[in-house]
Amino acid sequence: MKRLLEIAPAGTSKTVVRVGDDDIEVGKVSAKRLTGLLMRYPELGDLMGGKKASPLRLIEIAADAGAALIAAGCGYHGEDTLVAEARAAELDIQDQINLVVAIATITYPPFGPMIDQLKSRVAIFLQELEKSEAPPAGETLPTE
Repeated sequence: MKRLLEIAPAGTSKTVVRVGDDDIEVGKVSAKRLTGLLMRYPELGDLMGGKKASPLRLIEIAADAGAALIAAGCGYHGEDTLVAEARAAELDIQDQINLVVAIATITYPPFGPMIDQLKSRVAIFLQELEKSEAPPAGETLPTE
């Protein structure tokens, strides 16, 4: 029988995600770090439990919560966390989504329904954003 210190910690299950031209290795987020994220973003806990969260609130927290999950899944903690979260927040939105999906799935496989809800909310948000940036019918954008 093995003892506690002989078994692998949570972060040893890894997967690779393509970000731009690079492959990034991500791993499971430990229960302690996941609990910290849930304390910062309680709506994530609601989503994990199958509850629906307010679309406006999800839009408010999505960037910060996603960046925090990415930093944790990439193994950053302690003093490096804020720098890693800031860097994750600057990634292309599709790269962020790919990283969040990979980290969430490897950390807690029942994240599936939460991921589906987040994907649909992001798609709706992006559609609305495109509509708001489009010129009204009959108008053209100024050229330089």
